[in-house]
Amino acid sequence: MTPSPARRDLVGRTVLITGANAGIGYWCAELLAARGARVLLGCRSTHRAEVAAKTLRAGVLGADVGTLPVDLGSLAVIRDAAARVDERLDAVICNAGVKAADPADRTEDGLDLMVGTNALGHFALLARLGHALAPDARVVAVGSLAHRFARIDPATLSQPWSGPSLRRYGRSKAALMSLTFELDRRWRGSGRSALCAHPGYAVDPLTPYRDGLAAVSGPVRAAAALSRGLVQGKDAGAEPIVHAVVARDAAGGEYWGPGGLLEFRGAPARVQASAEVRSSAIATELWSIAEELTGVRFAV
Repeated sequence: MTPSPARRDLVGRTVLITGANAGIGYWCAELLAARGARVLLGCRSTHRAEVAAKTLRAGVLGADVGTLPVDLGSLAVIRDAAARVDERLDAVICNAGVKAADPADRTEDGLDLMVGTNALGHFALLARLGHALAPDARVVAVGSLAHRFARIDPATLSQPWSGPSLRRYGRSKAALMSLTFELDRRWRGSGRSALCAHPGYAVDPLTPYRDGLAAVSGPVRAAAALSRGLVQGKDAGAEPIVHAVVARDAAGGEYWGPGGLLEFRGAPARVQASAEVRSSAIATELWSIAEELTGVRFAV
């Protein structure tokens, strides 16, 4: 069991984390719960959410955990999920995402599966959560090193895209990051803020064991230990994201990640996003396209 930390500075704060039943999302939840925050696990699978919640309660003394069924590949489900949120959200971590898919795969609404889930799904969710966001709420979008491998073309966002899987994923993350930086610009002066963070190169074989998470054999863990100087576990990968959510020195419009070599591992540090995702001109066009494709007016 994780011992109660001396610092329980997040008691009374609530954080919604999408894709929280595994990987980086789960570890964000565990780190935040250990500091006293209430965590809402936003997951497509109710069963997996319940497994993750049970693991959290077993591992973190006094963990305050709730679940929110939400499938970011369905605009109707997003609408219904947001309507069920009846508590104040101090932060939202936009983490859920599709990492690999066939180019022909589409969301329930006919959008490219990666862009529709990773970027547009989060856009629609945040747009519908306005009633629940605290006056000083923070939104943190989980970006990726892969955002540097792809270009954003707002005009073709809804069209099938058949490039290499890594570049498709990077395109979806670049779109999410661009929309997040634009959200922060639109929120400027309101008390709310939005920023991005990434986990570096985080892998399961270097991640501590937890019931219900990815199982890794002893030999694989032993072999992976040789790479610890270059990469890190997903528990460590969650740290820059949690830092972006709660740290006093993190501010809207920033991008955080591991501060080590190539941003693969290391303590949280401010890092550089591509000029494209920083472009306000691209983001303004992307925002309009996102509202059109989702059918959701994002009032800020």
